[in-house]
Amino acid sequence: MRAYVSMSPESAVRLSILRTAPLNSWVALSPDESRIVAVGQTYAEVAKLSDAAGEADPIILKTPTQWGPVSFTER
Repeated sequence: MRAYVSMSPESAVRLSILRTAPLNSWVALSPDESRIVAVGQTYAEVAKLSDAAGEADPIILKTPTQWGPVSFTER
């Protein structure tokens, strides 16, 4: 049985951007989640790089060790 995930256009864009980031890394996104502003091996490293890039309030998260398949349906 396949599970289908319905995503908003914003979520689909964010997922697409995150899939370009290295696996098993910390990533900082711009506040509007439209671009990656920093990538590193630790949270502290990404926070410092984000600050140096001029992003005062980035969204910081960790990418998975492996991406699984995702199926999309239109809303």
